[in-house]
Amino acid sequence: MYYGEKAKLRALEMSDLDSIMKGWNNYEMRRFLSSAIPMSQNAEREWLERATKAKPWQDGVIILAIEDKKTADFLGTVSLFDISKQMQRAEFGIAIHNPDNWGKGYGTDAAKVMLWIGFQVLGLNSIYLYTASYNERGQKAYEKAGFKTIGTFRQAAFMEGQFHDFIAMDILKDDFLKMYPPGKVVGEV
Repeated sequence: MYYGEKAKLRALEMSDLDSIMKGWNNYEMRRFLSSAIPMSQNAEREWLERATKAKPWQDGVIILAIEDKKTADFLGTVSLFDISKQMQRAEFGIAIHNPDNWGKGYGTDAAKVMLWIGFQVLGLNSIYLYTASYNERGQKAYEKAGFKTIGTFRQAAFMEGQFHDFIAMDILKDDFLKMYPPGKVVGEV
């Protein structure tokens, strides 16, 4: 387990399925993901089975559960995917499922912890993400975690009847190490 100031990241378990399903099909949250179409419990079970068995270097993905550090309530998931050992980079993804938990710092904290894992544990050099231009809250959280905007994919997403841009952001290991040098962790147990 890895700890931030507010969040704890831990391995996903099959027993998380009910917690995932509570908030996963919420349109308010899903509109920020690659698909706003609801997912069945069976589809999520199959995804969870793969996620609980994934190995970062073999499968190119690490997906962890996000919990409230104080209450152990399930908040969502955070991931690094398309992990490239050769290029020493990965794509970042996060979902705080319940909108009641947005704006409380959980996403920023979980992002910092996952970046620490990516740079200090996996030895990556670059972590990047794409987010919809209308996800302004997410962009602010990513900036607080250390990501910088590097470009725009014009009209790359279709949501709510119109095209939107994707914003590309990244962070390099050197930039992250200025905030969290070797020996310094994001949060305390």
